[in-house]
Amino acid sequence: MTKPLQGIKVLDLTTFVAAPVCARMLGEMGADVIKVEHPKGDGWREYGINMNAHFNEKINPIFDIYNSGKKMISLNLKTPEGKEIFWKLLEEADVFVTNTRPDALKRLGFSYDDVKDRCPKLIYAIILGFGENGPDAGKPAFDTTAFWTRSGFLRDMSPMNDSYVPISPPSGVGDTITGYNLTAQVCAAIAGRERNGGKGDYVKASLYHTGIFTNGSMEIVTQRPWGRDYPMSREQVGPPGGCFRCKDDEWVFVANGQLSVSLPKMFTMIGRPDLIGDERYTTRESRAAHWKELYDLFVEAYKTKNCAEWVSLAKEVDLPCVRMNHFSDVTTDEQAWANGYLENMTDFTGGNLIMPTVPIEMASVGEIKTLPVPPVGTDTEEVLLSMGYTLEEISVLEESGAVYRSK
Repeated sequence: MTKPLQGIKVLDLTTFVAAPVCARMLGEMGADVIKVEHPKGDGWREYGINMNAHFNEKINPIFDIYNSGKKMISLNLKTPEGKEIFWKLLEEADVFVTNTRPDALKRLGFSYDDVKDRCPKLIYAIILGFGENGPDAGKPAFDTTAFWTRSGFLRDMSPMNDSYVPISPPSGVGDTITGYNLTAQVCAAIAGRERNGGKGDYVKASLYHTGIFTNGSMEIVTQRPWGRDYPMSREQVGPPGGCFRCKDDEWVFVANGQLSVSLPKMFTMIGRPDLIGDERYTTRESRAAHWKELYDLFVEAYKTKNCAEWVSLAKEVDLPCVRMNHFSDVTTDEQAWANGYLENMTDFTGGNLIMPTVPIEMASVGEIKTLPVPPVGTDTEEVLLSMGYTLEEISVLEESGAVYRSK
């Protein structure tokens, strides 16, 4: 079966996570992706050391997960020759994906205004930090600053208590969500181009905007007349659902859903069916008046059984309930393996790594495998030869510093 984006050419001028995620997903759906790196390489190649994940040219899994399957070439876009090669690639591309800041693109001569007339069919897709307008438009941004912190997520999801300290967010979460956002828009733009006489499009996704929308319900309920204040204590957020400590010191999370349906199930599960229909707990207003006793009721109940027992009992009454996992628990989760959410990847040393799989599940795409990404400039020669350059010309370009080939 033909993959949905087969024949689409993507030029990837990306670094770190958000934009590389978009380019990888397009590639897994069938597009041919050429990633252009500076001779020093994408900064994410070196980020593993910050996460205590040692890396080298043969083992770099946190780079592989966002860049697998791409042709890796290296150009110096500050040289006239490097710019000329890049223009040729743009003119052949269907999609250009980047997270280079607009001012830098303008200085290089590759802003949207520079490109749109010369490449009228091109879909120009860019990841931004805080958007194109406003006082912070050109401000540097990562997902930790623009998605997590500016959106209110980081401060208001931390528990409120006397020793309040904001949590430290995991790397790449907001980036990945923003990358999905851009991917969806690019796919729509590809379809739209077919309906608009082959005309390209300008597509953008910002970390801040995506963070605001991701937390959209919170942005709403903190306004008047609701005026719900965050951060909130676990006691305020919890009853009758939330996270609870079990007898074995493990934790479960029980989801409320529609309370008229879920609360009777919860009472049944904890062995208190006599509370079903109790007027203290039948309406939102009555529960609010008795929230502390309701919270204490569930806290004490969950202390009486081990975590696995509660998960089993919840399944019997069809109630959403799971053990609160650590990141490290996921790689041994039978459910994840049964559905192909994890895979074994062989690195360049022959060693095995467990990797998350790309969450694309389409019959036309089939199984997706993560492949180790080669060093900077590995495919430079191959790509330039395919563009009509000779080996002699490539050597001259390399000597001038315009291109780089891995040795």
